[in-house]
Amino acid sequence: MKNEINNELREVLNIFEEGYIQRDVNKVDSFMEALFDKNENVIVLGTSCGELCLGYEEVKDIFSGDWEYWGDLRIKADEATIMPLGNTALIHTTGTVKYSFYSNDDTYTRHLGYIKEYFDGVSSDSKKPNKAKLTEINWKLCHLLNKWDGEERHYLWDLRISFVLVKKESRWIIRQMQFSLPVVGYLPDMRIDNIGDDIENFNAEESKLKDYSINNTPTYNDETLKLLQDFNNEYLKADKEIDIIASKYFAANNPLIINTDKSFYSNQEEIKRLIENHRAYYDEMTLDYENCLVNSNEDVVWIVTHGTMKKVMSEENAFENTVDIIKNIFASDLNDKDKLFNVRRRIADTFKENARGEEYVWPFRLEAVLIREDENLVFKYLQFSLPFSWFLEGKTEASSILE
Repeated sequence: MKNEINNELREVLNIFEEGYIQRDVNKVDSFMEALFDKNENVIVLGTSCGELCLGYEEVKDIFSGDWEYWGDLRIKADEATIMPLGNTALIHTTGTVKYSFYSNDDTYTRHLGYIKEYFDGVSSDSKKPNKAKLTEINWKLCHLLNKWDGEERHYLWDLRISFVLVKKESRWIIRQMQFSLPVVGYLPDMRIDNIGDDIENFNAEESKLKDYSINNTPTYNDETLKLLQDFNNEYLKADKEIDIIASKYFAANNPLIINTDKSFYSNQEEIKRLIENHRAYYDEMTLDYENCLVNSNEDVVWIVTHGTMKKVMSEENAFENTVDIIKNIFASDLNDKDKLFNVRRRIADTFKENARGEEYVWPFRLEAVLIREDENLVFKYLQFSLPFSWFLEGKTEASSILE
């Protein structure tokens, strides 16, 4: 029986991937009909802030847009984790999206236009302080003007895709999805302060979450709210024992917990290390549990919301951290050209972030599936992810060049 269910769920994965391989916008309706149900609420999170697609038509639009404008997506089916949970199921898989870079006059003309916007007096970028403008421009040019070999270069960027499905009559349908790109080797793209579009995008997403949660989440009960409130209040608190937090909030048997980078955690001991690492890195976590989107099927609950992580770091500490990273680059097995690029990238990244002040506030997404263990709801699956804005060459170690 279990093998039969797994095969059914893998077939869903196959249909999904085939749609992204063919990229035929004329087939998007049949694609939607095969994987979704018009009569059920569906939620899809894209990789960037603002890509919160709620409802059948918005979800269809993101697929059509991906097929027409995004890179080629491929799923690593052999790395898929499939969790049947009665008439609900979770699929999480890794994959890649192909993204290409070009060194030609059109590329440089386009990016020069982006740079000019910092000084046009109209755009949000032009309203930033000069220090923030110049360090941000320098960071972007650090990637754009690096002398990579060849006029055209293709990369595979690491991708993660999650699916929450329910069994309806004789078929599995998708109720929730997330696309996320792991953050490896650089600071998050979005930072909440009074500079630029980031705060506006975050607030717009919050407004959309709020409106949708009011009208479409009747299953949001007191037990789920209490769990999210307590998790928000206790997760990073130094006076709360890590052992207790791990056992209170996370499933004891075969959980799947995913961090913002490429790391996965699948047992209580690993989860304790994750909590310890988060407490060492972040000063504060604020989870928007009031506007959380909650759905359920029998005893399984799935949720999605966002929040912020905060860290205060002095300029001197930032410089010290960067010096340590540069020393590690010297000792790495990169070739000398890549070492020089990575040194410059780290310096540019540090200057860009320091220009925005010592208080770092990063938005994040939280997606989870909760099950009942010993009468209590716990996280069977939880993913922390960060909104992604910029595809820049050499930006992340979570991409590899195609030779």
